[in-house]
Amino acid sequence: MINADISDFEVNCTFGKGSDTPGLDGISAKLIDNAHRDQMHRCLKFLRNTAWCKGHFANDWKKENRVVSAKPGKDCYNDCCAYRFL
Repeated sequence: MINADISDFEVNCTFGKGSDTPGLDGISAKLIDNAHRDQMHRCLKFLRNTAWCKGHFANDWKKENRVVSAKPGKDCYNDCCAYRFL
């Protein structure tokens, strides 16, 4: 089961979960979310299953251009919700 292909359900669960912050390729998750859903679903499923089967994920997929800024007036800065991600 751990080596099973990425399912349609798993791909659908990723839509609407990303940020506005683009990665190194200049593409944000919001841009992907606003693309034609059926076509984007097929493309993402193909890319993710190919990467999963070959065991290779591009290093750039793991990076994001993001600035972290502390929100003023928080009691504890050990929690992610105490920060803004710009």
